[in-house]
Amino acid sequence: MLLDTRRPAPRVDLPRSVRPRSRVPGGPRRVTEAVLLCLLALVLRLPSFRRPFWSPDEGYLATQATMLRTGGRLYQNVVDRKPPVMPWLYEACFAFAGDGGLTAVRIAAVAALGATAVLTARTADQLLGAWAALPAGVLTVTASVALPAPDAMAATFEIFMLPATAVALYCGVKDRFLLAGLAVSVAVLTKQVGLAPLLPLLPLALEGPRRRRNTVALALGAVAPVAICALVLGVHRFTFWVFLSSGSYASSPPGAQVIAEHAASGLVSLLTAFAAVLVLLPLLPRRRRTHSLRVARRRGARPRRSAAHSRRTDRLPVVWLLASAGGVSVGWHFYGHYFLQLVPPAALLALRVIDVSCERPSGGPAVLRHLVERAGRRGVALSAAACSLLVAACWTTAAWQTRPPQLDKTLAVANAVRDHSAPGASLFVWGMHPETYWLSGRPPASRYLTAGLLTNFSGGADIRRVGPEYAVPGSWPVFRRELADTPPCVLVDDSADTPYPLADYPELRTLLADGYRRVADIQGARVYRRDDC
Repeated sequence: MLLDTRRPAPRVDLPRSVRPRSRVPGGPRRVTEAVLLCLLALVLRLPSFRRPFWSPDEGYLATQATMLRTGGRLYQNVVDRKPPVMPWLYEACFAFAGDGGLTAVRIAAVAALGATAVLTARTADQLLGAWAALPAGVLTVTASVALPAPDAMAATFEIFMLPATAVALYCGVKDRFLLAGLAVSVAVLTKQVGLAPLLPLLPLALEGPRRRRNTVALALGAVAPVAICALVLGVHRFTFWVFLSSGSYASSPPGAQVIAEHAASGLVSLLTAFAAVLVLLPLLPRRRRTHSLRVARRRGARPRRSAAHSRRTDRLPVVWLLASAGGVSVGWHFYGHYFLQLVPPAALLALRVIDVSCERPSGGPAVLRHLVERAGRRGVALSAAACSLLVAACWTTAAWQTRPPQLDKTLAVANAVRDHSAPGASLFVWGMHPETYWLSGRPPASRYLTAGLLTNFSGGADIRRVGPEYAVPGSWPVFRRELADTPPCVLVDDSADTPYPLADYPELRTLLADGYRRVADIQGARVYRRDDC
């Protein structure tokens, strides 16, 4: 009997990017991760249910939804410089649960954040491996509450734009470019800066033998739903309000000091959420890794991806983050809620830092280097997520005690309006707090729900570009007709100590002189009632 004297083949440790995927079904693990991330999103957003509103944007959207439910038409007598998804979403929530509160909207915001975290986790699984999925989702949820409570807890544009952007990148990584384009279009129809994912998606579509088909599919998916919405809502009105009405607003940035303060505040908040990952930066290798495709060929293994695809996906978090940073910078206003769109790409980039650091640590303190080597990718990633979760718990606790700016004043003004008017009486608010309409339950007398549309005023913007000459083009003739045809029964002047005092506008002075008397004065806001109402 002959013995087999052949030696067993030596074990070859392939690089991560070319290792074959495990054949163990990942369904139960993914379901568990999804449930945990959705529960975490609910727990961290519980403070959002504590207040009637968190920002004027919520009041604006709630008022728009109420107008749509009573027969209003979007971009005709219900207008804003935003796409249509959010007014429709609020309208749907009010149709389901009534328009007396925002509970249904806040539940939808929890679902949106949970979906964003799950999709970011799945994208991390595709790019880095299963070890990165849960930490990526946890970092996404916890970093979303890093901003000041009025920005983090409000159920407005950015929180509902995030799931569509996460879907777009996940489908792009999976080479499903038609679905990726459709997701981009949904993001654009939620807020214009939702176009940012196209920048990282285009290189993915342009690689490989099917580059033409992929690029056409991506473009078709991104354009078709927007075109359909334009046809349904009116091409001219849709194009004007969504893409052309913000010229004065975008060209009126605040001063350099205000820009620096706003930008620094948002960036510091996000960096605090990722502080545990920043510790790993000194551990980055000083030399570039040998490309996985070259290593695989030398070792006789078959690579899972092409060289070009591997390079593209390695750079994807960075490109996505830069594109999103461009969206944050539009207009140079840097409001806190703008920074939410940075969260998913920042989470992926943080896990990418851990991946590279654990593969070849070559710098930094010896203690940290030793800990990274012993813990491995999964351990370091989970530790970073746990640190971020601890910080998020502190932020959430603080949010329970936070009151939105001017909450008490707006509630008092809304109560005064109800006390001095009958249900159904029209109301006009000359100020920047459209939530007064919704809280008082009185219909707006004008389609222009804030003085910002008629004056170009915005918090922190250049006050030298405030006035009727900087208003939305064509708004003042329409506004004058509205005042002449249906003068409001109640008028609230909330322009004290602002660059747009009511006394500077002849149309409003003439209106008040024609049969109005002051019935309340609340912290500088004056409430007037028409005698014949």
